Amino acid sequence: MISHSPEQAAIASDLARRLTAYEDGLRELLQRRWDPELYRELSDRFDEMQMQATLLPKLGVSWTELLITRVDLTHALWSLSSPSRMNGKVVAFHARHKVLIEEVRRKCLEYVAKGERVGA
Repeated sequence: MISHSPEQAAIASDLARRLTAYEDGLRELLQRRWDPELYRELSDRFDEMQMQATLLPKLGVSWTELLITRVDLTHALWSLSSPSRMNGKVVAFHARHKVLIEEVRRKCLEYVAKGERVGA
C-alpha cells in the first residue's frame, strides 16, 4: 500500500492546478492553430509537471500514458501540411490527451483527500 503524506497532498494539489492551466493553454494553442511561443511555454510547464508527477507513485501508469499522448499530439500538430487547419488525427489525439489529463487530475485529488485525512 502506498502511503499518502501531507507533502504528497500538497504536490498533488499543485499538480492538479497546473494540469488545469496546461489544459487551458493547450486549448488556446489548438484554437490559434500554431503559436511557437505558446507551444514552448506549454512544453516547459509539462516538464515541470513531470518532475512533480515522479513524486506521486500512483500516477506512474497514467502519467506515462499522458506523456505518450502528448508526443502523439505534438507529432500530429507538427505534421500538418497547413498549420491553420486541424485534421482528424489532431482532434483524436487531443481527445485522448484530455481524457488522460482528467484521469491524472482525479488521481491527484485522491492524494489530496487522503493527505488531508493523514494530516488531520
